[in-house]
Amino acid sequence: MDIRFLANQEASFEGTIWKQISPPDQGMRVFVRKSEESNYNRLRNEAKKDYHARYLFNELMSLNNRHGLTRSIVSRFRQDQCNLQLEGGFIDYSMLSGCVFIKDYGVTQLKEKNKPGLYYVDISQADPQLQPRTRISTQHIAVNGAFENAKSSARKLPEFIERGYKPETTQGTLEKSGYSLFYNDCGPGIRSDFRQFFDTSNVRGGTEVAKKLAQLIQIEAKHDKETSWTLHEKGHAVFKRALQLALAEISPADKARLAKHKVFYANPTMNLSAIDRYRQQAGMQLAPQPPLMNNASLEQTWVTGNFISETHVSMRQLKEQGENGLTNVTSGHIAGNVLARGLMAGASYGLPAQLAAASVAGWALTWGTIALSNMGGANQKVIENNADVLNHMKGLFSQKRA
Repeated sequence: MDIRFLANQEASFEGTIWKQISPPDQGMRVFVRKSEESNYNRLRNEAKKDYHARYLFNELMSLNNRHGLTRSIVSRFRQDQCNLQLEGGFIDYSMLSGCVFIKDYGVTQLKEKNKPGLYYVDISQADPQLQPRTRISTQHIAVNGAFENAKSSARKLPEFIERGYKPETTQGTLEKSGYSLFYNDCGPGIRSDFRQFFDTSNVRGGTEVAKKLAQLIQIEAKHDKETSWTLHEKGHAVFKRALQLALAEISPADKARLAKHKVFYANPTMNLSAIDRYRQQAGMQLAPQPPLMNNASLEQTWVTGNFISETHVSMRQLKEQGENGLTNVTSGHIAGNVLARGLMAGASYGLPAQLAAASVAGWALTWGTIALSNMGGANQKVIENNADVLNHMKGLFSQKRA
C-alpha cells in the first residue's frame, strides 16, 4: 500500500488521513488517525497525573525509537501488521516505509484484585480491602515480593513497614491511615526468579511491571510530598529497574523533590549495593531503621552477596543519619549483625578436620537451622534473630503435625 505525505505532518494511508504524533525528523514517524487525534491528546494530558496513561503514552512513543518495535509480534499473514503486548493492554499498528500507523491501543484499569499496579489498602478490619488508585494517597507504600496473591501481600506487609519505620509507624497507626501497595504479581517459584532476573539484568528492558512503577515514580516526583517506600524480597528488583528508568527521564526539579522519599530494604533477594546506588542517585533517603535481613537465609546473605553489602549500606546509613540508638543505627548494631552472620557462616562451613562427635553434632545442628529457616515462606516473615528463627521452626513443626 502506498503512503502519500501531505502538509502539516499528515499522510494519506489506506484511504484515511493520519496525523504524525512523533517529533519531526527524529526516529520513526508515528501516526494516528486524524479522527483519533483528540483521543491521543487526551491521553497525553492524562499521562501527567495517571500512571496507567503515562505507561501507555510512553509505549506509544517507544515505537518512534524502535524500542517498542523489538518487543512486538509480527503477524504471520501480513508482515506489516504488528502487535505490542503491554501489562494489561496492547498496541496494534502497521509499519511501512519507515512509518508506524497506530490502528488501536489501550490499557485496562484495575478490576481484578490480583492485577499488578497501585492500590490503597485498608487494614482496619481483619480482611484487608484493596482499592485501585492512580496516585499514591498515603505516606507509606510497599512493593511486595513473592506472595500467593494481592490480599496475602496486603495482610503481611504492615509488619515489614513497621520494622522499617518504628517507633513512629506501627501496625496500629497503619490501621488508621491505611497504606499503598504497588502489587508485583511475581508469584512464587521459578517464574518469580525469572522476573527478578529480567529486572536486575535489564534483559528486554525489564518487566512491564517495573515500567509501570517507573511512570508512577515520575508522577510522584512532581509533588512535594513525604513518601516512605518499603521494598520486600523480589520487590527490590522491580523498584531498582523502575528507578533506573525514571532517572533517565526525570527533570532536575522533579529529582530534587525525591529527597523527601525514604526507602527501607526488607528480606532482599538481590544485592543491596546494586539497588542503593540508584537510591543515592535519586537523592532518596534511607529509612530510619537499618535493612532487615535473615542472617540464616542463604539466599538473602550468600547468594546475593549481602553478607558484605548489608554492612556497606548500614555504614552508609550511619554516615548519612548519625548514631541513633532508638532506631538501631549504631556501630554496635552493625558489628553485632556482622558477628551473627560470621558465626553462622563459620559454624556452617568450618567443618573441623577432626570429626569429633560434638563438633559434627554442632555443625549438623547449624546446617539444620539454616535449612529450616529457608523453608515454609521464611522470606514472608520478619526474621532477624535466633528467637525469630526458633519461632519459625516451631511453626513449621506445628504445621506438619496438623
